[in-house]
Amino acid sequence: MIKYLQHPELDKTQWDQLIEQSPQRQVYALSWYLDVVSPGWEAVVELDAQGRYKTVLPVPCRSRYGIRFVQQPLYCQQLGVYALKASIDDNVYQQMLREVYHRFRYVISMQFNTANILPESMALPGVGVSQSQTLYLNLATGYETLYQRYTRDRKMNLKRAQRAQLTIAESEDIEPLISFFKAETQERIYGGVDESAYELLRQLYQALRQRGVARLLYTEDESGRKNAGCLFILWGGRIVYIFNASAKYGRKLNGRTLILDHIIREYAGQAYVLDFESPDTDEPDIFHFYQSFGSVPAPIPVVKYNRLPKAVKLFKNARMRLIRRLRGLPE
Repeated sequence: MIKYLQHPELDKTQWDQLIEQSPQRQVYALSWYLDVVSPGWEAVVELDAQGRYKTVLPVPCRSRYGIRFVQQPLYCQQLGVYALKASIDDNVYQQMLREVYHRFRYVISMQFNTANILPESMALPGVGVSQSQTLYLNLATGYETLYQRYTRDRKMNLKRAQRAQLTIAESEDIEPLISFFKAETQERIYGGVDESAYELLRQLYQALRQRGVARLLYTEDESGRKNAGCLFILWGGRIVYIFNASAKYGRKLNGRTLILDHIIREYAGQAYVLDFESPDTDEPDIFHFYQSFGSVPAPIPVVKYNRLPKAVKLFKNARMRLIRRLRGLPE
């Protein structure tokens, strides 16, 4: 039986047990993670004959201007369907998405996980399924084998970082990482970055630390000055490269290359997959940087649709054109 559950109706103990046992398991889908990045999230669940969860679909819903909609949360690249078996029937995807379709007229984006294979046709009017992707590096082989798969440029930049006498330090202070991002990255992001995004990162980091699944690493020069930082999540056989930034003076020192190589070296030969949380190829510099470590693309199905009334769509489009005009961007 398929049921749609509001947030207060969810059995989070049962939910997390399913996620932990699921072949598709990811830290993003744990209840405490969703509570941080998508407060009030809802879900579609499939129940077995005893009323226990056997398949789930988290629904990261929000509300604005009185309109409820679904949007992929920050710091949560994948969600989708999680089950107690590796193979999920097409009709389960269809039924679960139908529950979402009946309750939400607007889905900005629902990014499924790399283990989900959605039907080519969803049989729901106006629903589109596209593909995004991330980059994975399987660490099961030894470090020397992994290192040989680095590109020539990556090997060269790693040697430069080593010659710069950088050291790697564990930390529990995320503020330098946020400061680097504000100073060097946020101005290049369309629309800017609201302060709430940084506060959300702080909250998420605290939740990760409390559960012992975070590693925050910085590179430091000989004077002890931090110049690059990377935050990783280790859970369920995956190492997620969730956030990173570098100071301007640190970018030339290749600190992030040194940290990533350090993680690869440390976990090489173990049953981990490093998820670079790569952006799409529309950010080619970042994509190629991550790919230079020998990682390979993994597709992420993305569901979108907009069934809002025409007047609401026109208002939304006009608002976006005004914002772009005020920022001096092409319409």
